[in-house]
Amino acid sequence: MYNPTKKLQRSSQILSILAKYGFKDAIARLPWKGARASLERNIDVDKISVYTRIRMALEELGPAFIKLGQSASTREGLLPKDLVEELKRLEDNVSPFEVDIREYLAKELGLDVSEQFQTIEAQPFAAASIAQVYRATLKDGTEVVLKVRRPGIDEIMRIDLALMRDIAKILTMYNDALENLNLSLIVESFAMTMQEEMSLVIERHNVERFAKNFKGNKLIKVPKVYPDLSTDRVLCMEYLDGFKVTDIAEIKRRGMDVETLVKNGINLYLEQVIIHGFFHGDPHPGNMMVLPDGRIAFLDFGNMGKLLGIDRRQLEEFIQSAISEDAVRLADVIEDVAVVSHIPDRNQFERSLYEIFDMIDNVSLGDLSLDLLFNKLWKIIGDNRLYFPEYIYQLMRGISLMEGIGRQLYPDLNIMESIKPFARRIMMERLSPEAIFKKGKHKIESFARDVEKLPEDMRALVRLFRTGNFTLNHRLISARSFNAILRKGVNRIVIGIMFMSLNLLGGMVIVARIEPRWWGIPVFAWICLGSAWVFAVYLFIAMIRAKDND
Repeated sequence: MYNPTKKLQRSSQILSILAKYGFKDAIARLPWKGARASLERNIDVDKISVYTRIRMALEELGPAFIKLGQSASTREGLLPKDLVEELKRLEDNVSPFEVDIREYLAKELGLDVSEQFQTIEAQPFAAASIAQVYRATLKDGTEVVLKVRRPGIDEIMRIDLALMRDIAKILTMYNDALENLNLSLIVESFAMTMQEEMSLVIERHNVERFAKNFKGNKLIKVPKVYPDLSTDRVLCMEYLDGFKVTDIAEIKRRGMDVETLVKNGINLYLEQVIIHGFFHGDPHPGNMMVLPDGRIAFLDFGNMGKLLGIDRRQLEEFIQSAISEDAVRLADVIEDVAVVSHIPDRNQFERSLYEIFDMIDNVSLGDLSLDLLFNKLWKIIGDNRLYFPEYIYQLMRGISLMEGIGRQLYPDLNIMESIKPFARRIMMERLSPEAIFKKGKHKIESFARDVEKLPEDMRALVRLFRTGNFTLNHRLISARSFNAILRKGVNRIVIGIMFMSLNLLGGMVIVARIEPRWWGIPVFAWICLGSAWVFAVYLFIAMIRAKDND
């Protein structure tokens, strides 16, 4: 919940800022009222491009809008290229908030700060829109960092998110282009991400899960967290002493091999994505560190990408179809993953994917970069108005950032070669007897469930006929085709009924213990059950063939 009065005040402030940067047409469509004086333009907007003005307005609107712009900058296929370039310039630079850190900690943790900490620095060494970070030392001498949330940021974010939803709804109602951009989906996806980033309890759980995934891995260092000294507004973590991952001079000064370091970083990120399905959502140079012993550390676990079981299977399918250059299969996977898709020409869609394969085959490995591939892929996404779940954008941004860091340190990096071992591992796992058996078992269980529910489905269908609520959605086809489809459908229903009837009859014969018997079961029961399963196999094969024909 938020204060309605504050929402009204904030809406007036937003109107003023939009008017300042020349967006009076947009203001006219918003259902808010603001003081007329606030709508006076006080900068010369005619000399500034509209995309630059959008970026400047977002910066002045504050943290939530800056983060929305940063999130939108990853949707390159949905926004004009020049606008994306402007949004990429958005920086989350804010002044530290003034607070008595000891008093803040005592209130949040509910303990005597002097009993837990030797020292706490009075000034933060890093500040962002949601939280800022202080250095401290525990009683046992362990150096830690304290991440504390800004006071009042919860209500500010809730108000701004509510206003963003209002703006998105109004703009999509009056602008077809914005409706095609799925602006409301972008805002909702962003709101969910922000709610997770706001909670330091979620971030602590993210660090703990990340540490568990890489337990025993000697190439990475994950900071230890202190749950007893953490809440939803305070996060206490181990302090890591290292240097920026892009500091090539320091890397060479310490005698580290740049190529090995880069490949370790890429492999660690690919392991996060492909093996664990839990990956850093924003691995820019400021969120990565190299320790003196050569280990790599990821920082800031508020923005994490998560792959569910079905997401990981789809990612595996994507990698396999890409490696095998199967554009038809890859197109199917992309459609399955997309939340929204409007593909006007399926053949052209597949042809565009083949063009990517051709580009990969004909560009030397040293010249092939993900930027080149992503630019082509974003063009395809934009042309077909594809909109994906948030984790897809996190993944594409993360891999692009990792490759950018890698090429900055080691220009000969070929990330495609790094992906291949993981792709081979996926293929070996999916072709293993255990995986094949598990998949077959799942198919059989699914088929058995469908057959088991057939009588209930038939009763429901008859009930609809009786009550007059049966609705038939149809499309015009030839009478001959319709008769063939109807005949096949009726035949399958009859076969299904015969399967269930024979099973039921066989069961009754077994209970009645009719003679003669074989292995203790009446021969007639064997005939009934065998016939039933012959019908079941026939029905299963017919359904598979029908699916392939479709």
